[in-house]
Amino acid sequence: MTETVAVNLTMMLLSASLGVNIAFWCMVGMIRFISEIGSLPKIGGRLAIGIPDVAVVIPAHNEEIALPKCIRALTAVIPARQIYLASDGSRDRTVAIARAYGCRALDIQPNAGKAKAIDKAIRNYRLCDRYKAVLIQDSDSEIDQHYFEHALPLFNDPKVAVVAGHVLSRWRDRRGLGMDMLYAAYRTRLYRILQTAFQYGQSWKWANVSYIAPGFASIYRTSALRQIDITAPGLVIEDFNMTFEVQHKQLGRVAYSPKARCWSEDPFSLSDYRKQVQRWYLGFWQTVWRHGFWPSRFWLSLGGLLAELLVISILALSLPFAAILYLMTGLEMPAISLSELAMRPVSPLDLLVLFLAVDYTLTIVVAIIECRPSLLVYGVAFPMIRLLDAALFLRALFKSFSAKSDGRWISPERHAAIVSIGR
Repeated sequence: MTETVAVNLTMMLLSASLGVNIAFWCMVGMIRFISEIGSLPKIGGRLAIGIPDVAVVIPAHNEEIALPKCIRALTAVIPARQIYLASDGSRDRTVAIARAYGCRALDIQPNAGKAKAIDKAIRNYRLCDRYKAVLIQDSDSEIDQHYFEHALPLFNDPKVAVVAGHVLSRWRDRRGLGMDMLYAAYRTRLYRILQTAFQYGQSWKWANVSYIAPGFASIYRTSALRQIDITAPGLVIEDFNMTFEVQHKQLGRVAYSPKARCWSEDPFSLSDYRKQVQRWYLGFWQTVWRHGFWPSRFWLSLGGLLAELLVISILALSLPFAAILYLMTGLEMPAISLSELAMRPVSPLDLLVLFLAVDYTLTIVVAIIECRPSLLVYGVAFPMIRLLDAALFLRALFKSFSAKSDGRWISPERHAAIVSIGR
């Protein structure tokens, strides 16, 4: 292999496995970290928005298994009277459980969709009139006991409209490995990379280009929430749209702290994982088309990310086929030589091997950071999940041109015996 081809190979590999955007936002994140040393709001200081000023809305659909853990974690840090359940067409004990814990519960019949359930709870209980902020939390999530200590001080900046929570995958308390934890393991790596590389840098006050405040546990200032079209028609999910509304209408800044943590339950089966990811990607593309392009730093960042995701998805899906074709015919892939500004051939087999090597290297790094040796075993299967993600991302793009939704949902399978959220 010539030196030029080796350079081409490395560049293609890094572009496909890591991406130029990740490298850029990692640099921004490092600059943010250094610049904020000693300047962050102090824990326990005076707050513009305190816990008594916060309402919690929990949209739920048949969540009698997961809901008790969610409420117990919340009531450890906020009074139950400030927690409002929006039960969307539940047929189980979801409403009864919430009321038994002392929470307010709105029994919405029939199932109208998550976004409409959130909106109904906010309007029915006049939360924007009675509180300064609303935390929207999924019923399968468990908030960290120090969540508010790290999230609420960010609202001391009057320009902050929403604080995005830091998501962590919940692992089952078990010995040994199991296929049911494969997707939690994959998400552990994914969340660590995305939040460290993207969310931290993009939410810096000098950047402010975050495209998602995850719906599992994010707090909205009510003055901004009043102006957000939560129930925008035709969307399968609401959190991408709500974040785009903040950016498009210039309602304020999306802030983020990696210490404002919340644990979320990931799918246990391939079927549930596929449905969830397809729903997320479809909701993302629908939101992009709904808001369209507007001149801004936000779209400069988003446009670059979209272009890169499309290229990476196509390349990832084509690599296995290109490698097989190469073994059969010797056909190489073209690559651009940055040093010569010319096209040069590259072996797709070499590219595939290095692609897998870099992917597993990422797993090793995250396994060390998270202190989870089991990731090293689960990580062998991660490239297959990445291929599935790539296929679903492209499928959602085409589906988004025609698919419409009323937002109604079906909860994935839950397991009652979970619940260690430690390591």
